[in-house]
Amino acid sequence: MRWDRIQEGWDHIGEQVRARWNLLNAAEVQAIGGDRDSLLAKICERYQLSRQAAEWQISAWQNAYSDRWLYGSPCELH
Repeated sequence: MRWDRIQEGWDHIGEQVRARWNLLNAAEVQAIGGDRDSLLAKICERYQLSRQAAEWQISAWQNAYSDRWLYGSPCELH
C-alpha cells in the first residue's frame, strides 16, 4: 500500500500501529500523524533500533497493510 493512503487514514489505523509497535503510546501515535519519518524516528528511539532495522519493520508492515484496516469493522480486523 502506498504511504499516502496510510497517511490519509492515520486516525483510523492508530490501533494497528500500536498493536505492531506496542511501546508507542496513543499520544505518540496521534502526534506522528501519519508522517513516516516521525514514525521511523520514534521506533528507533523506543526500540533502540538502527534506522535500517526500523525502516525494514515499517516497510514490512506497510507491504502487509490492507484497505480493510481503514474500512473494515473491528471484528473483521482480527
